Amino acid sequence: MPAAARITVILNAASGHHDAAKAAEEIQAGLDEAGCACRLIVAQGADEVERQARAVLAQSSAGPAPDGTSGEPPPRPVLVAAGGDGTINLLAGLALEAGVTFGLIPLGTFNYLARDLGIPLGPRAAAAALATGVRRRIHVGRVNGHVFLNNASFGLYRQLLEEREAFKQRFGRYRIVAALAALVTVARFSKVYTLRLDVDGSPAAIRTPMLFFGLNSLQFENLGMDAARCTRAGMMAVVSLQPGGRWALLKLALRGALHRLRDSADLRTYCALEAQVLLPGRRRMRVAVDGESVECRLPLRFEVLREALEVVVPREPEERR
Repeated sequence: MPAAARITVILNAASGHHDAAKAAEEIQAGLDEAGCACRLIVAQGADEVERQARAVLAQSSAGPAPDGTSGEPPPRPVLVAAGGDGTINLLAGLALEAGVTFGLIPLGTFNYLARDLGIPLGPRAAAAALATGVRRRIHVGRVNGHVFLNNASFGLYRQLLEEREAFKQRFGRYRIVAALAALVTVARFSKVYTLRLDVDGSPAAIRTPMLFFGLNSLQFENLGMDAARCTRAGMMAVVSLQPGGRWALLKLALRGALHRLRDSADLRTYCALEAQVLLPGRRRMRVAVDGESVECRLPLRFEVLREALEVVVPREPEERR
């Protein structure tokens, strides 16, 4: 990182499955090892994370330089999220809005963005890689003004995420808990939407229990899905699920667990830069945006903002896995 860069790390103590005090200690150790005079803020929950981030951005855009001199404004900061997908999404959106560089220290369960960028999954190693990293630009998705870095969806997958979170709060933030929650959700989900999907100007009427809009190539690759061809081309993959009974959904979930979705006849994939969804008779829809549920007015407008966000990545990225 350039010496002038001001790096602020905001740790969400209520995020992820790490012990917050231990994570803060490891992050600070990683920053110290790299000789980074970075600021670490520990926040209690999403509201405080946003409040602290806005204060950092406001301070950086006005006021005296760090050495107290007047004249040139202080350098724009690097805003870093330490937490799970929700925290990363929140601070990435604020960084995008402010036009500053973004960084992340993954503390979530799946950490697809960090893994795709080659960022270490340990807090100490991730902090050290951040302090000595380089900058690159990545694509960002947006639905009705809400930013997503991994995916956005409604229907079955949104329901799955909400019930998975309830399971995790009860049984712990582990992958086996997420898998069991998915099976429970799939076994009892029965809703089918009749909608119009417009992909880059080409409309189609479809019936589906789920629409999934993905940007992360690694997520599709890990599921064995050909949809990764869309994201590798700088587009989003729009995946619709064919209506079927509970046994068909359970079979699909099992194939997904085994990473064998490539040839599934139950899934249809479109590559798109822009997409619009209309549901006759409905005015609002709950959409999962990087795992967080938000309410959107219809129509839903999805778009890819190419190379919109500058991100700090390791000089020597880890192998994607």
